Amino acid sequence: MDYRTEAHTILANVAYSILPNWNITADFAYTMGYGSMTDLDFDSKNFGDLKLDLDVSAVNPDMPKLYDVAYLSKIESYSDLDYDQIDFNVGTNFTMDNGIGIHFNYSLFYLDDDDQYVYGDQGNTVQLLTGFLSYSF
Repeated sequence: MDYRTEAHTILANVAYSILPNWNITADFAYTMGYGSMTDLDFDSKNFGDLKLDLDVSAVNPDMPKLYDVAYLSKIESYSDLDYDQIDFNVGTNFTMDNGIGIHFNYSLFYLDDDDQYVYGDQGNTVQLLTGFLSYSF
């Protein structure tokens, strides 16, 4: 069996102070991922009274042999990964002289599943907006 996985990520970050007590930050990450399995081969085997190739085609025509390990060879088609992922964040902080701070952040998480995996298409987009007050003493 041969399994290969690759992931390449590009990162960028920027921070800027508008005023001494007010700043903005942003970061961006882009990932390309790939994985696949090849040369996986299992043969049917019988172990004593345990019949791994019992004919059950009347019950399940898609898998006519019950518990036949040879069906594991088909896992190669389920092992392929091919995805793109984007993570983006931008936020701002403003701190007053009395120690009170106001913070806002926006996050975007995006996953594009180019080759569906065992559980189907896992691609999705999530956006998150957060804000809070802080007090430093």
